[in-house]
Amino acid sequence: MMRIGYRGIPVVLTLSIALSSCCMCQAHKTPLEQTAAFDEGSLLMRDDLVVAIGRMKVAVAEYYNIYGKLPVRNRDAGLPEPDQYRGRTLRSASVGANGAIEFAFDARSGHDGGRVRLVPDTSHAAAMSIQWRCESADYPQIERVLPTCDYVSR
Repeated sequence: MMRIGYRGIPVVLTLSIALSSCCMCQAHKTPLEQTAAFDEGSLLMRDDLVVAIGRMKVAVAEYYNIYGKLPVRNRDAGLPEPDQYRGRTLRSASVGANGAIEFAFDARSGHDGGRVRLVPDTSHAAAMSIQWRCESADYPQIERVLPTCDYVSR
């Protein structure tokens, strides 16, 4: 292996130092935060959803496993009332017909009264547990907040 250098400094070392200093100058951001169009409201929405979704999905699934049917309100699943789920942009979180979970947001989310829904599918519950479909008709770029969520037009 032959090293070509400049004034006794190997080129490999010089390039290595240049590349590492270039990469260090950029702020460490997640891919989501690097997207220029991603606003603060969307970040707040994501944070609120991450906190509420897990607890609610588990409660609905436990209810289904015990009773063989889906709950139709928060109380059935042992969850607090919908307005108890206040977040930085989350207004409420409720279990409704057929166990669907609906999250309502305030104006800081970019759409006052905007909603995101999780719809349970129990057709494979015996083998794989409940599968969830996430959708929103109010947030065209919902996939940027939750990659597994789809925008559905009205």
